[in-house]
Amino acid sequence: FLAARFVVGASVGINFSTVICFAVECAKSSLREFGCSITILATILGTLIVNILAYYLLERIGWRHFILVSGVPAIPALILLMILPESPRFLCATGQQEKAMKAVRFMAKVNCTKLPEDIRMVCFEKEDCSFRTVLNEGNRRAAIGLSLMYFCNIVIDFGVVLFLPLFFSSDVCNRSEQVERDQCNTLNQDDLMNLVIATTGGVVGLFGGFIIAKLFGRVIPMRVASFFLIFSFIALFFCMDETFSLATTSTVKFLETFINICLWIMIPESFPTNIRSTATGFINAWGKFGGVIGTTGVYLLFYISPYAVVGLFLVSSIVGFIAIMTYNKETKNVVLKDT
Repeated sequence: FLAARFVVGASVGINFSTVICFAVECAKSSLREFGCSITILATILGTLIVNILAYYLLERIGWRHFILVSGVPAIPALILLMILPESPRFLCATGQQEKAMKAVRFMAKVNCTKLPEDIRMVCFEKEDCSFRTVLNEGNRRAAIGLSLMYFCNIVIDFGVVLFLPLFFSSDVCNRSEQVERDQCNTLNQDDLMNLVIATTGGVVGLFGGFIIAKLFGRVIPMRVASFFLIFSFIALFFCMDETFSLATTSTVKFLETFINICLWIMIPESFPTNIRSTATGFINAWGKFGGVIGTTGVYLLFYISPYAVVGLFLVSSIVGFIAIMTYNKETKNVVLKDT
């Protein structure tokens, strides 16, 4: 099971960054926000749907059959991969200009744009798309700043995914003794419903983040959301009752998803075309490293004290808030060279 889970996690991690880059490459400049947002929305909605299916099916069919059911979407995903064209930038870089032009025409059709019949593509084979360019003087601040923000947010994001089932099933608010390590607590129907409600907070946060980022920019809304995220984690230390904890965890999901969507709108807008994919991969790698820290922290700390995990999230939210407060590169309505 662990080996299979490792393969799934590695595959999803690689695909996520690639899909974001491809969505941005396919969308025209005015639709890049939408291209990023719809990709993140698919991820959050998928999580919500799995939680809803678990509520109705898990007790009826068992976890083995449930994993088979949740793996069904991989089939249409594989079919779509066979249909979609290759990245034009990759085709250009490998000398396949004719295929690159076909891919561009496909993208134009998707964007309801008609290209002139005599249009030609020029590929620059000597473009430097390396990490050295991502970290040069002109891009270093954006690369490091966004990496730190994303790292902190994914420590929280991945950690909360693991923390919530443990938090709800262990009934932390009404429990006086320490949670026994490696004890298998079954998620009952109430716990599964709490997961659905908390995940719904993430869906609302995604829509809210997209709308507010489009109207008011990226940096200021992220600063406000990060500020309130800190106080949401502080509130989790005051475990009054189940309703209060559910409201607080739902707020956490709302705010961290809000920040996440703003970040993913900013990332492609912060780098010129020749290094956009490399920079996205660089930042995403730091995020996935944060995911490892978050999930490992939950495992190591939860059985010492659930509040130690909340402390880890609180520290991450404070560091993320400081990073966002010191980052002032607004990308709304900013057109970069070669974009």
